[in-house]
Amino acid sequence: MLALSLAGCAKMNDVGMRLISSSAPALAVVNETLLSGEVKLFTDRTGTVALSAGGGLQCMGNMRYTASKSGAINLKCSDNTEVSLSFNALSETSGFASGRGARGPASLTFGLEPANAVAYLTLPPGKRIVTTAEGALRLQ
Repeated sequence: MLALSLAGCAKMNDVGMRLISSSAPALAVVNETLLSGEVKLFTDRTGTVALSAGGGLQCMGNMRYTASKSGAINLKCSDNTEVSLSFNALSETSGFASGRGARGPASLTFGLEPANAVAYLTLPPGKRIVTTAEGALRLQ
């Protein structure tokens, strides 16, 4: 009976955290591909990351604070790439991260407007981020 009660409490805690989470837009460069998506930040100083690119690449992962304004992000992508990044928070809902995967450098921003995010992203040599006529971002 105690186990059922504790399981119910844990489930309530998960639901409660999702209800009071903060969402922030995210941009990332992984394997020389620009991805966009969302970071969800929870009150327990953890979060989730969901990113995708037009070409089908998707990356999902978790983040956690390891100090007052910094932490770690681990991503697993649909092409089997695994990326570990270290992040620095700029505010409660924004920050930037950098790291490496098996195929090279990776970077990520969350909670920043695209014009500001570009300063924190590691772009492939000779590439830049442009806005298409439809308003989408892409590497060129």
